[in-house]
Amino acid sequence: MTTDDRIRLHWYLPSSGETRQFRQGGTNVVLPDRDSAGPGGFRAPTLSYLTEIALAVEEAGCTSVLVPTGSSCEDPWIVSSVLLAHTRTLRFLVALHPRTQHPLLTAHHAATFQRLAGHGRLALNVVTGEPGWEARRYGDHGDKAAQYARTEEFLRIVRPLLAGETVDHTGKYFATRDASVTAPGRDLPAKPPEIWFGGSSEYARPVAARHADVYLSWLEPLDMIMEKIKWLAEALPEGRPAPRFGLRAWLLSRDTAEQAFADAERHLAGIDPAHAARARALLGARDSVGQARGQSLLEGAGIEDLDSLHVAPNLWGGFGLLAGGSALAFVGSHAEVADRLEEYRDIGVSEFILSGFPNLEEAHWLSDGLAPELRRRGLLATG
Repeated sequence: MTTDDRIRLHWYLPSSGETRQFRQGGTNVVLPDRDSAGPGGFRAPTLSYLTEIALAVEEAGCTSVLVPTGSSCEDPWIVSSVLLAHTRTLRFLVALHPRTQHPLLTAHHAATFQRLAGHGRLALNVVTGEPGWEARRYGDHGDKAAQYARTEEFLRIVRPLLAGETVDHTGKYFATRDASVTAPGRDLPAKPPEIWFGGSSEYARPVAARHADVYLSWLEPLDMIMEKIKWLAEALPEGRPAPRFGLRAWLLSRDTAEQAFADAERHLAGIDPAHAARARALLGARDSVGQARGQSLLEGAGIEDLDSLHVAPNLWGGFGLLAGGSALAFVGSHAEVADRLEEYRDIGVSEFILSGFPNLEEAHWLSDGLAPELRRRGLLATG
């Protein structure tokens, strides 16, 4: 088995904090005050807590951490830069919105990070987002077509800048003249940081096909992911190699399947069905094709019928009742979850960005159980 045939694990960093009370949404929650989390409390995204998570997943064998972006998160560039000094090999997948940064500023940040961090410890997750309150905070009142048009223009500028080229550009959303991030004595690494990109709409497909090094999808059943891989391949420009494929998912992996599903169902214990219904309504109203695809898998499912949350073997939908992002989780014994990851690997998925609830505890389960199981099978890439 070659390195390219192996699985690379990545982790999600809760940079706006998290709580042990899943009724609040779990990871990256926004609470009015620290005490509103109720029993279990709120874990602020302090340097010490984020460092604990980063060191735990580095020890487990994760290739990188995804550092999210958004007005509720701590700034991903600053978080990544600080954690760089506390880790040895961990890479940082820095998320960014084209609506919040000029391409030259992004390329400048990336160039500085690479020069100080050393080669290979940076990748960029370019997030288009969706219309709504978060976009309006940054003065973005465009529809999805406009947002993806801005992203495509952003990438047309930033990719050559990251490669050390000088760029002149005048477009609808950005303009720059004689832009460059190279200077005497400050050359760029030979290989630019990878571009990771997600989006399930028809607006996203051509952007991903032209620019993504890694295409990201929320976790879906195997047949849906196979269709999505084909959907993207059909849009590739002639001669451009297909991007690698990645999945973003929740994880709950235990020594036995019985323990895993008991722990999963315990997260839902005591949740008021009316509260769950309100959360589902908010999730269903989002202008996101990826979110809609995930929520469609839970149609008719609910906390009143726990069996309804079993979407496919070891794919569980309980997290998707209350939290945004992936509607599904890998849940089961370490061996079962490794089986599922291997199945996705066999259809072309090589990157898995995982997160747990809470993240620190699940990172230890990863380190003690799932990662060793993948190593025993020769499936886990080391870089």
